[in-house]
Amino acid sequence: MHQSSAFKILAQHRHGYIGICECCHDFQVAYKTLLLVFREDELHNFFAWLLGNRHTRENYVQLPHGRDRVYASPHSNLFLVYNEQELDELNSLYTETQLMLEARKILLSNRMN
Repeated sequence: MHQSSAFKILAQHRHGYIGICECCHDFQVAYKTLLLVFREDELHNFFAWLLGNRHTRENYVQLPHGRDRVYASPHSNLFLVYNEQELDELNSLYTETQLMLEARKILLSNRMN
């Protein structure tokens, strides 16, 4: 286990957050009841897939609980389901995370110079 002081939240919303463990550099995406852990390239690939396919007709399935975007995971029995508002919230979290990562890179490069 890593110490909590090594974990930094990059973006936060009332339903979740995106953070990074500064020891192992794993990213956590927590949203409602879902927690996903990624390396940085996997984080970007996940959001490119999720947000890039939000208007794909194949992902549109009206479910009884108000969600209408269904994403098949690599596991045959696991699907991620969202509605438009939730995708907007995830997009906002990811956009803020990208800005924070870029700022961190600029600060790090300035320290090295």
